Amino acid sequence: MSRHRRQRGSPQAQPPASLGPLLSVQSDVVNCPSCSASLPDDAEECIRCGLILAKWLPPQARPRRDERQEDVIADGRLGPRELKILAFGLVAAVIVHAVPFLRFVVGYLEVLFHELGHTIVGWLLGHPGIPAFDFFFGGGFTHQANFKLPIALAVAAGFAWLAYRQRRNARSLIAIGIVFALWLVCVSAEWRRETVITFAGPAFELVFAAILLYQALAGVGWRIPEIERPLGAFVAFFVQIYAMQFALRLMNDVDFLAWYQEGKGGAIMNDLEVVALNLHIHTPLNPGIRGVAAFLLAFSFVPISVAVACYLKRATVHRMVAALVE
Repeated sequence: MSRHRRQRGSPQAQPPASLGPLLSVQSDVVNCPSCSASLPDDAEECIRCGLILAKWLPPQARPRRDERQEDVIADGRLGPRELKILAFGLVAAVIVHAVPFLRFVVGYLEVLFHELGHTIVGWLLGHPGIPAFDFFFGGGFTHQANFKLPIALAVAAGFAWLAYRQRRNARSLIAIGIVFALWLVCVSAEWRRETVITFAGPAFELVFAAILLYQALAGVGWRIPEIERPLGAFVAFFVQIYAMQFALRLMNDVDFLAWYQEGKGGAIMNDLEVVALNLHIHTPLNPGIRGVAAFLLAFSFVPISVAVACYLKRATVHRMVAALVE
């Protein structure tokens, strides 16, 4: 865009009204309020950082994120519609569990969540992996490689990047620091990596179930909510019942426990057996498979309870999240 030079002696142009005193004016020059670059007083945008001067507002004039969200996000409630969705999901899950063929078919959703848990946590701890179904012995299997230091360093770099992005937010830095410390403890020893990756399988079944239950209650993340919300509740309850029944059978059914210890024809050790063995070798604890199963049963109530609490306190949760990312 061509600009006309102002003749000497003509009155100086005023900065845009929205900027007011925010631009420091020296003769024919103004300073960008973002990067402090010197600009002609009739500039419409900063040539260094690209800031549109006429649209710039000072931080105190910008609406706070939590104030904007308070207008559109309210706490959830368990009204008639939500109770119908929960009832449909629970009844459908119980019926499917009672029919062996349906339980077998739908059970591969639980297998998918299980193997994704191994895979996601494996990558985060430096063990690349690919999840797969096992149609011979049943269930699934995650093919994981040995520990790769570059992957772990890349994850650490991700933490550093997050900390830099949130360097002006003390609460975010504290949260990032706590998560990084836990990650560092887990990644720094082979047995801890193996234990966490192994337990992530059954744990992530419950985490994914909790996420689906929250979506079913809140109605978020669906294209056709009228159909998908009840289906989400059904999958959530199905996986929850499946995991609880699995833990209870390991605790109380001797024949099922013996079958579980065979490990797919003796080729591998199953997840809870690996966790129990690592705890016995590397810690003073000796829970055995039944003890780990009891812990899994107790843990199964945590994600779903958190999901319901987050739904009932949606406004508070959104304000907390906004405070961490602002």
